[in-house]
Amino acid sequence: MKLNKLLSAAAAGFIILSAVPSAASAVDDTMLNPQEELTDGTFTYELENGSYILTHCETGAIVTEVPQERNGYTITAIADNAFTECTKITELKIPMSVKKIGTSAFAGCTSLSKITLPDKLTEIPEGAFISCTSLESVDIPDSVTSIGNYAFYGCAALADVTLPASLTDFGTMAFADCESIDNIDASKCSGYNFADGMLTDSEKTKIYRASTKLTGDVYIDNTVTSIEPGAFSLCENIENLFIPSSVVTIGDDAFGYCGGLKKIDFSEGLNTIAPIAFKYCLELETVEFPTTLKEIGEGAFFNCPKLNRVTLNEGLETVGNGAFVGCTSLNSIAVPRSVTKIDENAFGYNISQEGQYELNNNFKMSVFSNTAGARYASSNKISSDSVDKDLKKTAFLIVAAGLVIAAIVFAIVLMARGRKGASASVKEAEKLEKEQEEEANYKKIIDE
Repeated sequence: MKLNKLLSAAAAGFIILSAVPSAASAVDDTMLNPQEELTDGTFTYELENGSYILTHCETGAIVTEVPQERNGYTITAIADNAFTECTKITELKIPMSVKKIGTSAFAGCTSLSKITLPDKLTEIPEGAFISCTSLESVDIPDSVTSIGNYAFYGCAALADVTLPASLTDFGTMAFADCESIDNIDASKCSGYNFADGMLTDSEKTKIYRASTKLTGDVYIDNTVTSIEPGAFSLCENIENLFIPSSVVTIGDDAFGYCGGLKKIDFSEGLNTIAPIAFKYCLELETVEFPTTLKEIGEGAFFNCPKLNRVTLNEGLETVGNGAFVGCTSLNSIAVPRSVTKIDENAFGYNISQEGQYELNNNFKMSVFSNTAGARYASSNKISSDSVDKDLKKTAFLIVAAGLVIAAIVFAIVLMARGRKGASASVKEAEKLEKEQEEEANYKKIIDE
């Protein structure tokens, strides 16, 4: 789900009664129709099944806690987007009566540094705290079984997280782009493990999130089969990455903004590099893919300006849209015959100052005739060499040279045989002459 969708307001369409002046909590029971909404000037509520849902908080409000009840009705839920972009709230306590928090409930609360969650909460939903850039730590209650997709995405100050023993579901990119994240306490979790700066499942087959404090060489354990989306995003101090043959998939944005990454050692076994997996890896210079790789996703190496050599493997099938856009040092590439699909702007495009894609006029391609590579070069007016034509020419020259060599060898053999034959004839004549001489001497002796 796109960020702007997660941050969208959902409060439109609500009917708000006139605000109560002065005393926000003082609501006239006789004036309240339980079928309608209630507003106290700061919060708006909606009655549902005998309890209130907090549907909206005024964006300019300064509050420290959510009330437990209003007008005799318990507040049991906070609706989708209820606190979206309430940028003046710094601390907030949610009462024990609240059992549910809606999607993107606190999205964009950029000043929120501390949140107290209720013990009856069972889910941290999708985008609940997305872009809460001041949130420093979070202690998730033991009642929570699920953390949704993008739940804490972009919480730049978030450094420490405690996971509950009850957790069974960890969403995609739940802690992605949390540039300060260091420690994830999973000691109470039977299904998850945090060791060597990486949060994994208990079997260590998936990496969900890594500490941004990782430095230097990083070796992925050979039990890992999947590096999940956003797992290493903003790990700026990683320099060399070693990926074992057990890894099949590298997820979306897995190593995005790893600005210090210089070298990636891919092993055989890797099948898929997902979209924007290595975007903004500013120091990356060379990439050589294993023969098992089938797909390079959209924007996979977007804006890697020092990337100057890419070796695509025979066996690769798909290269996504803008896969190598902004790789300003990359001036050539050889596309193997196995590639059947190349999306728009995959190779040869940089980004202008205006943010537009523009063709690198120095870019060249080596392709096979009548293949996706040849069609891409032609449609984008990129200079290209036909590899198979060069191969045919080379093969002809090799064959011709072979024939010449064979002829020379044959001639040498014939000459050698001729010399051998001549030598044998001389010896035979000498032998015959000697025998004749011996016979003549023998007859002379007999006659005497």
